[in-house]
Amino acid sequence: MKKTVITALLALVAMTGQAQEIRTNETTLDDYLQLLNAKGYIAYSFDVKDFKGKQVEPVIMEYVKGEEAKDYLGFSFSFPLGEKLVVGFAPSNNDSTYVYSFQSVGGGGFNAMLKLQPVFAPEMPTKQAYRYESRPFGLVAPVETGKVIPLVLFGSYWYEQETGVSRFCGEKLINPDLSSDIIKSIPHFYVLGIRII
Repeated sequence: MKKTVITALLALVAMTGQAQEIRTNETTLDDYLQLLNAKGYIAYSFDVKDFKGKQVEPVIMEYVKGEEAKDYLGFSFSFPLGEKLVVGFAPSNNDSTYVYSFQSVGGGGFNAMLKLQPVFAPEMPTKQAYRYESRPFGLVAPVETGKVIPLVLFGSYWYEQETGVSRFCGEKLINPDLSSDIIKSIPHFYVLGIRII
């Protein structure tokens, strides 16, 4: 009996010596990236080194209730490509606009604003809510110069009467021909892409 009690006490002492604990980690860039994404800063990176030194025109097309509008950019502008192109989004100083950016590392780029449209949010029925998400397009090879290459979709949430919620969910990768199911639900969206010239 004494032997059993001593064995149990030794096992208990050994277990307490191996107690679980929480340790501090070194903060990484990925940790900061999650914080930036939570605040609305999103970036998509594209390898464009096969076209390094060529001129590229940014293309922004606006779609309202499935109908294509004219080129949203409204002017012709080009810049040289480096090895990487980053298309990014950032909150602006008001709810009804969002900053978008084309930056080519080792090349050129620019920033401008997208106008947003309000969506109904059941938790704020008397206020205008501006809620948008982004999704990358599936890239198709080979890339043809002179043709629009869609890179990122930036679209509004939609309200579902049946569920009583505003949402933005569906495919994580959008088909370049806009045949993805999610497109049928999004009332307002932009397609950001490029044309290599």
